[in-house]
Amino acid sequence: MAKKKRLPSLRFWLGANHLFWRFWPQILVFSALMNILIDGVVIGLRWLTAKLMVEFNVAYLSYTNIGEIIIDHPLMVVLLLLMLLLVLLLVYWQFTIFMLFVNELQHNQHPHFRQLMRQSAQRFRQLNGKTFLFLILFFILALPAVSLFFSTPLLSKVVIPNFILTFIEEHTLYAVLLVLFYLGGLWLGLRYLYVLPLLTLNRLSVQQARRQSWQLTRHRNWANFKRGLLATLLGGLIFAIINGLLYFLQVGLDQTQFAFAGAIVTMLGLEIASLMVASYSTIMLLLLMQPPVALAQPQIADTAKHRRFWRILTWTFLSGTVALLLAFNFGYLKGLLTSNPILISHRGVDAGNGVQNTIPALEKTAQKKPAFVEMDVQETKDGQFVVFHDPTLRQLAGRSEKPQQLTLAQLQKITVREHGYQAKIPSFDDYLASATKHHQPLLVELKVTSQDSPNFTKNFIQRYHQRLKENQSQIQSLDYQTVAQAKKLAPDLFVDYIMPYNFAFPETKLDGYAMEVTTLNSYFVDKAHDHQQLVYSWDVNDQATLNKMQLYGVDGIITDRYSEMKQILAKQKDQPHYASLINSFTDIAGSVWAD
Repeated sequence: MAKKKRLPSLRFWLGANHLFWRFWPQILVFSALMNILIDGVVIGLRWLTAKLMVEFNVAYLSYTNIGEIIIDHPLMVVLLLLMLLLVLLLVYWQFTIFMLFVNELQHNQHPHFRQLMRQSAQRFRQLNGKTFLFLILFFILALPAVSLFFSTPLLSKVVIPNFILTFIEEHTLYAVLLVLFYLGGLWLGLRYLYVLPLLTLNRLSVQQARRQSWQLTRHRNWANFKRGLLATLLGGLIFAIINGLLYFLQVGLDQTQFAFAGAIVTMLGLEIASLMVASYSTIMLLLLMQPPVALAQPQIADTAKHRRFWRILTWTFLSGTVALLLAFNFGYLKGLLTSNPILISHRGVDAGNGVQNTIPALEKTAQKKPAFVEMDVQETKDGQFVVFHDPTLRQLAGRSEKPQQLTLAQLQKITVREHGYQAKIPSFDDYLASATKHHQPLLVELKVTSQDSPNFTKNFIQRYHQRLKENQSQIQSLDYQTVAQAKKLAPDLFVDYIMPYNFAFPETKLDGYAMEVTTLNSYFVDKAHDHQQLVYSWDVNDQATLNKMQLYGVDGIITDRYSEMKQILAKQKDQPHYASLINSFTDIAGSVWAD
């Protein structure tokens, strides 16, 4: 009987699996040590960025003040660009050293650290201006392809915030353009898949590597995509099976007197599995990127002494890792490492119980006693203040005008509709009066536009300072100049700055920050607490995100699902269900380790 021929994708997966399981201790240790090294560099860059901001008296970094920084502080811009250059070089170095590492494994060699460092340093001699510009373009184009199968502490920082994704989802043209970009990037990334290994292993020039990769991948894009997809799906399936088995094991243990001890061990098993899958995915991608041509042989022969060194290093590292994980698990499961954040109702609604930013919704939500009701204030044509979020009336009222184009009296006559409810647009005076009547503090977002009067902030503070203080309300805004002025005019009010993206930790004298969850991390929260500042996160609408924010130590969460989040927090506190806690941590483990 003829031997059954295996599919190419399956052959690739079987060969890669054989290599991984043969050298998995070395792969795990090497991946962890490289990530620790890179994280150290990232921490150093964060520290240097903070020093630059202090030195140049720049309070924050954002897309809103980049023009001002370029004009007023050109030297700072140059230094920041040099730091960005360093980050890009670090990405190139990370891929280079991993390529050399895998090449040694393929030749049955235990990796030599000093030799790998020396060889990776030598590769930088190939870099010139033209080569570096191509590599920047390559990483941009290859990111959609690479991110499907592979993640690193550096690549994990390249994310699109949720609020931008929501905007894209609501605008079909942008969604189509984003899909086309990803498809085009995926195709080009696969065509240039072999550029980096040809540069690093075969010592070709970037022009030679680019041409040879284009030739070698002709008619192979679909095959390479299937290989990567199969490896990713199978790796994910294996982890899902392990996760499921351990989860149901812990569900059973939760009914016994060994629930807590069992949870510590069960969680350890999931953490080890998570680390293994991360290393597995890395190796799969690097093997996928190996071109079908002869590769350079390692220059140093393996020896018994070197293999003994690896055994000692591996078991020392694994023992230390297990000890640290057990200590972490104890603290996490006991609730010692998580915060108990206050809950803030986003736009005054709870799971769609009314129209956002309207008094009927506020009255319903206030009965549930959130710490704050977050809401939005805009200036009207006649210099009054109205409670409204959107830049136009189109979505809620079906009209094209902006709030700044109508008087308060005109706006109050308009009916807005949402979630099957309808209500009138309220003035801020009426909204604040209702909140005060129900003893409900507000988190007031001042939404600034180019059509506002020059004295928007000054007029607002003069008119409402005392009433906001009596109601124990707080102020925030996306515009830094607005919150800085508000804090100066009303130093006894709590004022925070809303940050949609975590570029760098700001150096301000404000009381806190409200950060969109996508790029918020524990480093930012720890820095804020060091400065005696609070951190609110938005929008937190599911248990996995809530648990991640608790691990980060945030002080408050802004949510559209106040009752649901309150119930989750109460259940975790009064009746800890270890299986659920472990399952939640599994959902967020990747981002937690990356931070």
